[in-house]
Amino acid sequence: MNKTKSFGVIVFVGLLSLVVLASSLRSQQSAAEMLEKALYTEEAQGDLQKAIGLYQQILERFPESREVAAKAQLHIGLCYEKLGLREAPKAFQKVVDNYPEQAAAVATAKEKLAGLLRARSAVASREGGLRIRKIGSVESLGSPSLDGRLISCVDWNTGDLAVFDVESGKTRRVTKKGSWAESAGFAEVSVFSPDGKSIVYSWWKDNGGCDLRLIGSDGAKPRILYSDESVSSAKPFAWTPDEKGILSLLIGSGKTRSSRIALISASDGVARTIKEFPSGGPGRLSLSPDGRWIAFDSPYEDPERGTGSEKCNLYLLSIDGGRERPLVIHPADDRLLGWSPDGRWIVFSSDRSGTWDVWLQSVEEEAAKGEPRLLKRDLGDPKITPMGFAQDGSFFYGVRITHEDVYSVSLDPGTGVPITRAQKASLRFEGSNGYPCWSPDGSRLAYTSFRRQDKSKPAALCVKTMASGEEQEFFPEVKDFDTGFWFPDGHSILCRGIYKPQRLGLFRFDLDSGESENLLVLDDFGGLHGPVLSADGRMIFYDLDDFENKVFRVMSYALETRQKKELIRSTGQILYKDVSPDGERLAFWDRQEGTPCLKVIPSGGGEATILLRLEKGGGGINSVAWSPDGRYIYFSRGSGKTEASDLWRVPATGGQAEKSDVTATGLTKLSFRPDGRELAFMSWTVTSEVWVMENFLPGKDEK
Repeated sequence: MNKTKSFGVIVFVGLLSLVVLASSLRSQQSAAEMLEKALYTEEAQGDLQKAIGLYQQILERFPESREVAAKAQLHIGLCYEKLGLREAPKAFQKVVDNYPEQAAAVATAKEKLAGLLRARSAVASREGGLRIRKIGSVESLGSPSLDGRLISCVDWNTGDLAVFDVESGKTRRVTKKGSWAESAGFAEVSVFSPDGKSIVYSWWKDNGGCDLRLIGSDGAKPRILYSDESVSSAKPFAWTPDEKGILSLLIGSGKTRSSRIALISASDGVARTIKEFPSGGPGRLSLSPDGRWIAFDSPYEDPERGTGSEKCNLYLLSIDGGRERPLVIHPADDRLLGWSPDGRWIVFSSDRSGTWDVWLQSVEEEAAKGEPRLLKRDLGDPKITPMGFAQDGSFFYGVRITHEDVYSVSLDPGTGVPITRAQKASLRFEGSNGYPCWSPDGSRLAYTSFRRQDKSKPAALCVKTMASGEEQEFFPEVKDFDTGFWFPDGHSILCRGIYKPQRLGLFRFDLDSGESENLLVLDDFGGLHGPVLSADGRMIFYDLDDFENKVFRVMSYALETRQKKELIRSTGQILYKDVSPDGERLAFWDRQEGTPCLKVIPSGGGEATILLRLEKGGGGINSVAWSPDGRYIYFSRGSGKTEASDLWRVPATGGQAEKSDVTATGLTKLSFRPDGRELAFMSWTVTSEVWVMENFLPGKDEK
């Protein structure tokens, strides 16, 4: 072969290699892009079935992209788990078997497998043993019927009271209130009657206030059982054995939040007070099977933490209110779960061992007998919702899983059309980040990282520098805070939280010094659902709710003069608002007209103009943000039929609303980059699961 031919072969081989390499890079890029799309479909849009299909396509089309394929297989398992399907363990096992070199994915898969195994295996010492199993993805504010076949719940697509059939896995609505656009009322806590034919439930009315209502489990004969304007919340906990009375907790309105344990007649709704609490009060009540004694948990004064302690002890109270006895007194935090059907045991959770464990306390002759006995370690967060016992001793409880993430998407400022797909703004502590806000120069994005997955980590205020990707963490000495707006100096942020003197309010956090400054403290815990700061940093706009009198107001607060001013009031709660870039106008969502409306008023107060009225059945508005150029008002809007929300905009001077191609589950907290070319938002979902603990109560011969 001559030199010319040899050189040609070399060039050809080189070009062929480049083509193969380019093809491989395109394949890798396509695999990554497809994974990004699938993740967005799963986590932001919440369409798990569609996401599973996308992940399976990745496995079929890109088997050589090992890292991407392993992540796809892992997320198939995560989707199955969220759907409550039995295929989840198999999917996780495939990650371990097929991708052993992908350490991160394998570690997560093994952790999931171990968790599923712990939850579903027998762990008690005697034959059969304690078993814990998942019933399904069901709202956990209700109770099981005595035979354990039905569970009362809430259908959050409409807010109706519903019933879940354990065997079929199907849910049917019991009340028929209509869509959220037609009515903002909703059911909450509910309890089956002993014969399973009736359900008593809390009902939150359109414009505030809470009734107790009664309805047949088949939806027949609905009626208001108890209504009192001085009561802000009414919660039913148990029926008496003869079905003539309903044990309830009635919480008063006002600053003290006084409460009382009451027995309400199931026939005429007359309430008989058993015990009053001037402030605070029980978290949960349970009635003995013979109907003679009430078990309850209540906060106690902790010398180390003061009167504001949230720790609880357990007590017994006679049904006539004449006798009260301590049941479990301990420096730990003890929370009542329920009274066993045979009347011999009180089940409670406690953090006395360092984790939240389940304990049994023997009860005999209306008093504690012996020391509590540890039943199950590390059941989880104390916020599990006790739902009650079935007659066979099975204990039902709920677990609520909150998933929040911050996303950003590039938009065309002229058309509002997305230029890129929405991407997570931070990959640290995924599922636990929210409330984004851009800095005045657009170089940094602040957000709150709640870190619910790791209880040892405190919540952090995070600031991400977009050019470098560097993230800083700050830890304000504030309880339950979230980020709001940057001040014009670019060195401090307006936040909402519970700060000194332990009241809900607004504070200014200085990034340089790490110190917090009180700006505004509310007289009570109503209102303040998303404060707004004017662009010049001189004015704060916030909502103030008076549920007792059904008065809802938007207020302004001048930081220099400390002057408050009422701008507008409504008979419907005002939750979402934003101020125009020039500070002249305030946009907000209001239901006073009977349907959701987007309104605009002068920022100094004045007559409101209806900019947009949503049709009935068309869902509600979840967030409002003015475009930086002041021409449009963007808002997220639920469909009223699914959990997904869409991004819309309407001209600030009025006109036709336009839908943008941005959709996410629970899309809210919109924040524009100052140049108007990028939008940050929060996507959140709350999944409620019902679990049952079986075969754990000691037999009649055991003590």
